[in-house]
Amino acid sequence: MVGLVGNRKSRLQQSFAPLLAAAALLCVGCTSENRGTLNLAADRAQEERSSPAAPPNAGKEQGGPTPTLVPNTSVPGGRSMDTSSAHSGEAHGGRDGNAGHIAAIPNAESGSEAAHTVKTSSDNAPSAAEANSSRPVAGSGSGAAPQAAADQAPAPAASATAPQAAAPPDAVAKPTKKPKFSIPVLNYHSIGVEPDNNAVLDPKKLDEQMAYLAKEGYTTLTLRQFIDIWDGNAEAPAKAVLLTFDDGYTDNYTEAMPILKKYGFRATMFVSPGMTGQDGYFAEWDQIREMRDNGWDIQPHGMTHPYLHKMTLEQQRFEITESIKQLKEQTGIDTLVFCYPYGMRNKDTLKLLEEQKVRFAFTIDQGFTEPTQQPLQLKRIFVGGKESMATFMKKLKP
Repeated sequence: MVGLVGNRKSRLQQSFAPLLAAAALLCVGCTSENRGTLNLAADRAQEERSSPAAPPNAGKEQGGPTPTLVPNTSVPGGRSMDTSSAHSGEAHGGRDGNAGHIAAIPNAESGSEAAHTVKTSSDNAPSAAEANSSRPVAGSGSGAAPQAAADQAPAPAASATAPQAAAPPDAVAKPTKKPKFSIPVLNYHSIGVEPDNNAVLDPKKLDEQMAYLAKEGYTTLTLRQFIDIWDGNAEAPAKAVLLTFDDGYTDNYTEAMPILKKYGFRATMFVSPGMTGQDGYFAEWDQIREMRDNGWDIQPHGMTHPYLHKMTLEQQRFEITESIKQLKEQTGIDTLVFCYPYGMRNKDTLKLLEEQKVRFAFTIDQGFTEPTQQPLQLKRIFVGGKESMATFMKKLKP
């Protein structure tokens, strides 16, 4: 029995000897390959630690070689992580319509688009990294390779000098220098003879005031000039003034226009289209167009001159949009500036003006117009029919 067992053991050793030899060779090869890989990773880690451009945590990972950065790396749960945006500090979901968008909300104090709100995507929308995998990278000049090709391509080696994704040009806030000016925007209404009505100015007084402005070297601004000054595209004249007439009275055509024409002055009239031609008290469209042709700016004052702050959102919408629409149809003039009837407004009013791309709006809040004011809540200076010339002159001083 012992001899039989011994012979069988000898035969088994002889049979398996080639297999054992092959296994030994394979083990030796594996050990050598692993040792080479570890040595290469250690060399790279040492380079990162000694390089001045190395990130703070380079070479400090525990339990293995420095990880390789891959543009799109799958993570558990079927999601993907865009490592390039993680390094540049960009927020995910802000570049693709399907993955959400960043809506700029203009800044109320300066008129700039500085504040931002983020609208997130639905649960079925692709992740930002997936959406961006087929979109061009800002500044790269070419689109990213399809995901299938990226999976087949070899992963790039980690390097302390690997370039990080550059922030898009619009992501960097550009400092803007606000222009400095202080302009008296004079607020007139009706021009006629009603001594007991402070909203009606005698034509003789208007002529005297215009003569004073001409003598003192004042420049009357058009709305285009005012906007250019606001935007910093033009310097304000040393003595600038903006003349505005509210409500669109017929006497603005019959009395004010000839007086201003005598001095070569420009002005703006705010009209309510729904009131035009009524009882001969408000100017007809033919008269308004003639004023336009004589260098007057014509802009809306609400459709029917209502108290906007007492109206519903939809009522306000009609008053604003319809007045803009009819002004365009009757005169061909686009609306850039609005004037609040009675100076009244609320948050809905401001929102509706923004929706209509109206850049500026005048109130009856008293004071010089300055760039520190909200563009949709600009101040003016009321000119009363009962006021003396001395009072008028005083109002022109800051």
